[in-house]
Amino acid sequence: MRAESSRSGITLAELLVVVAIIGVLAGILVPAGLMVRRYAVRVSCASNLRQLGMCTLTYAEEWNGRLPAEGALGATNAAKSPAWFDRLPAYLDQPKTAVHSVFQCAGFRWSGSATFANALPRSLKMNAYLDSAGRPRHYRRGSARGGAESSVALFIDAVAGDTGMGQWGHCLASAVTDERHPGAVNVLCLDGMTQTVVSTPKDCRWSRAITWLPDGWDGGP
Repeated sequence: MRAESSRSGITLAELLVVVAIIGVLAGILVPAGLMVRRYAVRVSCASNLRQLGMCTLTYAEEWNGRLPAEGALGATNAAKSPAWFDRLPAYLDQPKTAVHSVFQCAGFRWSGSATFANALPRSLKMNAYLDSAGRPRHYRRGSARGGAESSVALFIDAVAGDTGMGQWGHCLASAVTDERHPGAVNVLCLDGMTQTVVSTPKDCRWSRAITWLPDGWDGGP
């Protein structure tokens, strides 16, 4: 009796099963990979903020506890400007025009011209309310008492563009964005520590989610 020959190849049904399995795995792995990537970018952004905080606190130690200003305050010469983006890069020997530096969110991508007004649009910005309501332009450490400095924002993830709020170094509540970290923004507090602030899609109001001023201070968002 002749033995039956062994079957070679796969049937159409088997091929369809394999394709279906691959499709299911892709449906699971692709979103998971995207979540991991977003988390890694958020962590890198927070790391940049921590280094920015170290620079800021070092500056304050050299200036009797006073922080750099949120803007140039009318100075046209960067060498004389009190702005944080003019004063702090020297502490890390990084040019303020560098795209990938601790002075930018790790998820920041700029496709425009190399520089704008001698600097890139800024994706990390300084809390604009600290010097509002007649307070000094240079916040002095310890001004917010009762442990408030551990929660009040100093630098925040914000919009970055070549015009309007995007180009400036100060941050209003309207300038906060979670486009680089959906549903969350990184915040550097006055004590030099970072935190991730989450706001739900139904109530994405960064004016409330972020602590802009200590209790009892007027002039906030």
